[in-house]
Amino acid sequence: MKNNQENCQIIYRPILFIIGTFIISWICARLMARINYSSHVALFTFLDFMENASPLFCALVLFREYFVRKELLFNFFLGTPNKASHYAIVFALFVAQFFNFYLFKIEGVELSVQVFMITFVGQFMLGGGLEEGGWRGYLLPCLYKKYNILFASVLVSIVWVFWHLPYFFISGSMQAGESFLSYALIGIITGFILTAIYLLTKSVLLCMLFHSWQNTIVMTVQVDMSNIWFMILFILLGVISFLICIVSQKQRA
Repeated sequence: MKNNQENCQIIYRPILFIIGTFIISWICARLMARINYSSHVALFTFLDFMENASPLFCALVLFREYFVRKELLFNFFLGTPNKASHYAIVFALFVAQFFNFYLFKIEGVELSVQVFMITFVGQFMLGGGLEEGGWRGYLLPCLYKKYNILFASVLVSIVWVFWHLPYFFISGSMQAGESFLSYALIGIITGFILTAIYLLTKSVLLCMLFHSWQNTIVMTVQVDMSNIWFMILFILLGVISFLICIVSQKQRA
C-alpha cells in the first residue's frame, strides 16, 4: 500500500535540498570551529542545533505546500500503519545495536543508565536525530523514485558522510581524529539500517529515534573497537538490513 506522500505525486528538489543543507550546516560548523566552547556555551549549543537540524529544516521548507494542502505532516513523522512484525523487526534492530556495543565495551567501564537517558533525550531534541527528517524523510524517497533502493541508500549515506566533513576539524566532536574512510564505511552500514527502518514503517520519527539511539550508544558505551567480533556483528547487522531492503523493494514492485 502506497503512503499518502506517494499518492499526491510530490515533486522533489534534491539539488536545492542538498545545497541548502550544506550551506546552513557548514556555516554553523565554521563558526563553531572559531568559538571557544567554555566561554560561549549557549551560542555553541545553538549553532550545533542549527547544524544538526538543517536537513530537517530544508525538508520542511520544501515540503511546506504539501503539508498545508494535503495535511501530510502527521504521516511524514509517524508513517503509515503497518504489520506488527515490521515494528518487531525495527525493535530488534534497536536492541541488537545496543547489545553489540554493550557486549564488547571496555572491561571495567560502567554504563550509567541516567547518563544514557539524558544523552538520548539531548540527541533526539538537539542532536543527530534531527538529521533524519532530511536524509530519510526527503532525500531517500526522492532518490528511490529514480534508482533502486540499495543504490539510493548508498547515495544518501555518501552525501551524509560528506555533510559531516567539517566536524573532522572541530576539536571535541565525535568525528575529530577519526579515519574518514572508516567513518564512511560505518555511515553506509548505518544507512542500510536506517533505510530498512524507513521501508518497514515509512516513519521518519523512528529513523530519528534510531539515529539518536546510535549516537547515544557511541557517546556513552565505550566499546573496544579493536575487537574483531564487534565489527563482524556490526557488519552482519548491516547485511540483515541490506536484505530487508531487497525484500521490501520486491514487495513494492
